[in-house]
Amino acid sequence: MKILYIGKFDNENKSTNNSQFRELSLLEHDVVQYNYPIIEQEAGTSKCIDSLLEKVKNDAYDLVLISKGSMPNSVVVEMKKYSCVGLWYMDPLVSTSFSQEVQDRAALCNFVCCDKLNVLEECLKLNKNSYHVCEGFDAEVDKPFDFEHEVDLSFIGDIYGNRLEVLQACGHQVAVVQGAYGVHHSQVVAKSRINLNIVTAGGASDRVYKIMAAGGFLLSDDWVGREDMFVDGEDLVIFKDYDDLARKIKYFLDNPKERERIANAGHNTVQQYNRHEWAKGIISAYWSWRQQEKGMVK
Repeated sequence: MKILYIGKFDNENKSTNNSQFRELSLLEHDVVQYNYPIIEQEAGTSKCIDSLLEKVKNDAYDLVLISKGSMPNSVVVEMKKYSCVGLWYMDPLVSTSFSQEVQDRAALCNFVCCDKLNVLEECLKLNKNSYHVCEGFDAEVDKPFDFEHEVDLSFIGDIYGNRLEVLQACGHQVAVVQGAYGVHHSQVVAKSRINLNIVTAGGASDRVYKIMAAGGFLLSDDWVGREDMFVDGEDLVIFKDYDDLARKIKYFLDNPKERERIANAGHNTVQQYNRHEWAKGIISAYWSWRQQEKGMVK
């Protein structure tokens, strides 16, 4: 199958689109990158759109998969004349990302794949060909490192929403690490006794999978659908409120063997959510759409 993947690709491996492209290619598909944000920045929006449409019209792609790109939805309509167009949407259910424009795009595309279950619920209202595909982790970089612990508690990520309030209320000093990507992310995990996660709008980011894949002990608030993937107290630990968070931090700092047992179990469980499985999920969604199209033709 010939696939055009519209996303953001970089040499530093900061973008998840890099590993997604790799894993789609490893499924023996002919996958071509279209680095929309970079081309738009260098050539301008008009030339970026023109070159994209020229590729789609002339190169006979079975699937055009959109991950990143600020193209108007009229471009999606035009691409659908020549190819199946799928949307990969990994962000949480917040208005700044799941905007009206994105909702309109979800309705226009032939199929949609979402990482968050509450986003999937909304997408199904817009497009019956919407599917859950877990973003997961990159097995090439999200893996354990044999480092000595340097900090008791860390949080990897940017501070926004209620995150500062959670960090201040936990009763312990937190090492906040921003801009950690690839191997650096795994190294921070390895140096932390407890890795804290704070959920945004009921959906867990790929931080959850990356921490567990790197062998880290994960302490998080809960998210929609977590119970179908991981067991609280076995694969990770869920906190219910600020007091519960503070108590659990103290307990697991005082009980390293219990912490290690849960981290090891989580590491084993999370293996089913790697980027190779993500790629298989995207292809499965494409074939599900194809089967529905065949049924409609009959």
